[in-house]
Amino acid sequence: MNFKNITIEYHYLDVPAPFCYTKTLKINATETFLQVDYLLTYTDREDFSVEELEEEGFTGDDNESWTGKLDLNWLDSIKQIIALPKGNKASSANECILHVDGKSIETYGNEIQWDYFIQEITQAIYETAAWEQPLTIRFCKKDTDKASIQKLQISFANKTANLNIGEKNSSVEWTTIQQLLKLYYLQEFLEGEHTNKVPNQAGIYTDPSDGSWYDIKNASASLSKEQKETLLKVLEEIFD
Repeated sequence: MNFKNITIEYHYLDVPAPFCYTKTLKINATETFLQVDYLLTYTDREDFSVEELEEEGFTGDDNESWTGKLDLNWLDSIKQIIALPKGNKASSANECILHVDGKSIETYGNEIQWDYFIQEITQAIYETAAWEQPLTIRFCKKDTDKASIQKLQISFANKTANLNIGEKNSSVEWTTIQQLLKLYYLQEFLEGEHTNKVPNQAGIYTDPSDGSWYDIKNASASLSKEQKETLLKVLEEIFD
């Protein structure tokens, strides 16, 4: 689906106040870039005092806004998601309101797909705005004393990923990165299960960008057996 401009309102209704919020994106497509207006607004806070918000870790002024240009390589992803047909059943409690060139487009039944898309494009905005750095995940398959540490550098702003092994660099398909991240951060990397360096014993270890190493086979009880097997398979595809 082609478009000149779209407006997305994604309402996070699956959490209560004062944590719920709405993300609004206004995107205009040009021949060379996407012009984006981004706004995050916390909702339903009328009954909370500043002191109560501070007790929850907020400041009382937690909204976000940014205006700028995103790489045109986001265009295909946007076209794909706005073209999704209406589903038969809501997939989450959240709500997406979409207007394409002023026309309302139905998003019912695709809430999960929209949720993931919003996460990705928000990360692209954060990187472009220099609020956050691109993501780096480290990985080590320890079976010898000389096992190499591999770095996967992921740029949401450019929708690119590069694998670094010593002086060797190679690119990784974005669809593979999506498969990885949909499962990787569902894991619970728990305090006390980490080390500051790669352990000596054989195993598959990862640093999820917090500077610590975790045994990925034992990192979490939140993944099903099938999800864990899928995750390990994707990791094997990416890392040597």
